[in-house]
Amino acid sequence: MMKSVIQWQQEAESYQPELIQDLLQFLAIPSVLDPTTATIQQPFGIGIDMALAYLVDLATRDGFNVERVADNMVVVVDYGPSDADETVGVLSHVDVVPGNSAAWRMTLPFSPKIVGNKIYARGAHDMKVDLLASYYALRQLKDSGFWPKRKIRLIFGSDEESDWRDMKTYLEQVGEPTLGFSPDGAFPIVPGEKGVQTIVIKFAGNKIFNDQLFQLIKFESGDRDNVVPGVAKAIVRLPEWADINKFLAQFEQYVKNVPVITGIGQYDDGYILLTLYGKSAHGAYPEDGLNAGTYLAHFLDQFEFNGQAHAFIEFLGHGNHQSVFGEKLGLVFHDDIMGDLTMNIGQMHYYHNAGSEIRIQFRFPIGITETAILTQVQRHIGSLNAKIFKEAQFGNAPHMVDLKDPIVDALEEVYAEHTHTQKTYKISNGGSYARLLKRGVAFGGQFPDVEVTSHQPDEYALVSHIPKTQAIFAHALYEISK
Repeated sequence: MMKSVIQWQQEAESYQPELIQDLLQFLAIPSVLDPTTATIQQPFGIGIDMALAYLVDLATRDGFNVERVADNMVVVVDYGPSDADETVGVLSHVDVVPGNSAAWRMTLPFSPKIVGNKIYARGAHDMKVDLLASYYALRQLKDSGFWPKRKIRLIFGSDEESDWRDMKTYLEQVGEPTLGFSPDGAFPIVPGEKGVQTIVIKFAGNKIFNDQLFQLIKFESGDRDNVVPGVAKAIVRLPEWADINKFLAQFEQYVKNVPVITGIGQYDDGYILLTLYGKSAHGAYPEDGLNAGTYLAHFLDQFEFNGQAHAFIEFLGHGNHQSVFGEKLGLVFHDDIMGDLTMNIGQMHYYHNAGSEIRIQFRFPIGITETAILTQVQRHIGSLNAKIFKEAQFGNAPHMVDLKDPIVDALEEVYAEHTHTQKTYKISNGGSYARLLKRGVAFGGQFPDVEVTSHQPDEYALVSHIPKTQAIFAHALYEISK
């Protein structure tokens, strides 16, 4: 079955009309975690259940062996000898982060729309387009008559954007594929992914008011650890002596002085309502975003708040504003292969006289420990009276596959052939399911020099890249399963 790159790509092109129709329906499913509709049958809610059911229908339509496993959290699609000693796994996820409709301009998050060469929808970039490209790649192999030596198993999970409960259950109940890749990454091959650890800072708000100081009633920014917050809101009560108009003018001037952000301040029945807009981005690459929460805290840091409110604002607005590489925590760390440690303050919630918290997610290379990170956060907490701990539900050590492993060489070679480039690899700040396999790598579908729009408003993927991605996946599966 020796084929040229042109043949692989021409075959993939022939599937595109049908793939696009399937994709538009898939993107329209609001597959966001919804505990309010969760049951035993649909453990992560109705939207995610609809997405998994949709894939079962596709695979059934196309004549694959398909099954729902791992307590209904995972769909598997098999092709190849059922009694094979070895399995090639392709690990994807159907769940997406929420879509804030008010922030979208091209369309609504779950109303997919093609404009020119871009298909807009929540999940287009992360990762429904690449999931379907991998599915159609397997269909391309099946339709061509190829029969692999190793069994190929597509593994569609449903909790990647949260706590990975799906894959933990899958590995416990079913076991680990021999080797494989996740198309939830980038091209060329990604044999290494940084460690991921979330530090949670829990504390109480102020119990009493001091009329001579500024009062922070409420502060909210972010709802996901792995997203740079694009919006922050605060409710402030001014001291009796303060000038309301002057305070609002100061906020207006602050926003004006920082052209990359916008915001609005309002007075309402004795309280000031502040809203600041930064730029949302994937938390794995916080340098690509503008953290609205730390910007708003930076503005408030010039005023005299009392107690816990002061410590909360100071930690965010002074101690860690614009510090995505951990500079202000003394956590700057670099590994020659895996790169730099990064941090994203993904959630900031303060409530007067109630439980409050800050959540910081770190991506770190081999060579620094979770304990060292936790210790440095504790050392820099300032006057905030808080308890600090590692998030117990989710965290991963750095993952690195030996660069001499045959899967690395094979996938490097396939990508180089299809793109007429030199064989190479890259390291990821993100965390894909690939890290769960001893011989697991991330592979596609993000091409170099293409804007990363995952988790952002107006998320999109390039339509012209879909057949290229499918052809590369099909060729890759052929090479590592034959």
